[in-house]
Order: sequence, then C-alpha cells, then structure tokens
Amino acid sequence: MTLQWALGGPFGIGLGLIVSRALPPRAGHWVADRLTDRVIETEGRMYRNLRRNLAHVMPELDAESLDTLAQRAMRHTGRTYYDMLRARICDYVQDRVPVRVDQEAWEMTLAACQDERGLVIVGPHISNYDLVSQWMAARGIEMQALSLSRPGWGGKAVNRIRSHRGIEVTPITMAALRLGLDRLERGGVVVTGADRPASMDDELLPFFGKPAPMPTGHIRMAIRANARVQVISCYQDDEGIYNVLASPPLEMEKAGGRDETVRHNALRVLAIIEERIRAVPEQWLMFVPVWPDDHAVPKTS
Repeated sequence: MTLQWALGGPFGIGLGLIVSRALPPRAGHWVADRLTDRVIETEGRMYRNLRRNLAHVMPELDAESLDTLAQRAMRHTGRTYYDMLRARICDYVQDRVPVRVDQEAWEMTLAACQDERGLVIVGPHISNYDLVSQWMAARGIEMQALSLSRPGWGGKAVNRIRSHRGIEVTPITMAALRLGLDRLERGGVVVTGADRPASMDDELLPFFGKPAPMPTGHIRMAIRANARVQVISCYQDDEGIYNVLASPPLEMEKAGGRDETVRHNALRVLAIIEERIRAVPEQWLMFVPVWPDDHAVPKTS
C-alpha cells in the first residue's frame, strides 16, 4: 500500500476525507505514521526516490543518517496529507487551519496578487504546500494551478481537492499554457512548481551543485507577460504550525539573449528554493527522481 493508492485508489478520495475527519489529530497522525512506516519497511518506490533526492541535498550524510532523514520525511508526508484532508473550506475561512504568515509578508503577497501585472507563484514541494495554496484561495485569491500533464493516482486525487477548494487546476498542455499566459496578461495569478522535472527533456540546470532537468516554462511565461515571480513555501514548526515564507516578487532580469535571460532567472528562483529546502530537508517531499545520475547515493544501511 502506498500513499498514492490511499488517496486515489479503488476507494477514492471520499474514504480519505471521511477517515481524516473522523479521527482527531493524535489518532490521525498515528494512522498516517503506520501507513508511511509500511512504505519505509518495504522500501517502496516513493521512499527510494525520496531518499535518492535527499542524498543530493545532504551529500555529507552517511547511509544510516540518510535513512533517518528519509524516514522523517516519509512520516512528515503522511501527516501533511492528514492535515490537508481533515480541513474543510469553512476551517480555512474561519482561521481554524494551522497556518501562520507574517502580516507584512501577507500584505506584500496580497498586493502582488492584486496588482495589474500578473504574478507567477512558484510553490516548491516543501511540507504542506497544498494546504497553503488552499488557504490563499479561501482568502479570495483566484489562481490557476499548472499540474503535471499525466498525473498518477495520488496527483489526480489532490487535483480534485484543489478544484473543490477554489483553485482552477489545468494539467500542462499547450491550451493550458495559453490560458495561463492570458491570465497573466490580464493581471491574474498562475501557480506552479519548479523543483522537479516536468519532462526529462527539460533543460539541465545546476540544482544543489549537479545538473538536473528543471522546468523553465514559468520563467518564459513571466517574461512574455511582463509578470513577476514569487516563491511561496511553508515549513512545519515544533508546534505543528505551517509557517508561510514568501519571497519579494522578482522582476525578470535581462541577461544577454532570450535563452540566457530565461536561464538566468530560472537560476535565481532555484537559488531561493535551494535555501528553503536546506533549512528543512526532512520536509522536502519529492517522490520522483530529480537528478538523472544517482550512482553516488549511499546504499541503505
């Protein structure tokens, strides 16, 4: 059994919602821990990919320490799913979800979202990034989320939750990209990720010191629409609160020709993402291979 199966398998997302809302946090987190422990014990694909990715973030770790870090990340994953599924729309509106954002940062973000120029929000896969985007949608921010063109079971289930909670989800196609560009040109908001390959044909960019195929579509859209880019992420503290971090909106800087400009600005965004991941590597929940060459990853202890 995997988390993807639990969220989007034969019983569907309804069962996950019912179970999450029926169990109080302590019991719900216990169940989530047992589910992720199963993945760890069997060294399922999710766990193997997560561990390999973390090895690039923390190359100084030996095999045993890397195992411990990956296990903590798996457990964190289960708990974030529980917290997201448990929250109802009214909980977001009435501030009953465990989200904390600095008032100045929120005012800056809100102003950027309401500006006449468009805004591309980049949300790295750190901690409960979906909870935060849904929290923003509940506060009246209309956004289009660009998702993978062919999501798996878990991705489809999460997309259904996003749509139900006020986010327009569009799997990446040429039509979706044109829709996103039009939205940006009208001063709207587009949300996407930039810390995983959308395709293994993506341009190789240095990420944690090694080349990885990383998307640049968010930068190309921002340049074409004269929009800005903002990195918004969160991390969970010891109190169980998801703290929101928002970078200042970035103006796209010109650097030589078009390709050089795209690469330059993509690296600026990746630098912010790297900093966020390094701060809480056990909360970077990346379950697909990011780097094509993993021969140096320490073997499981």
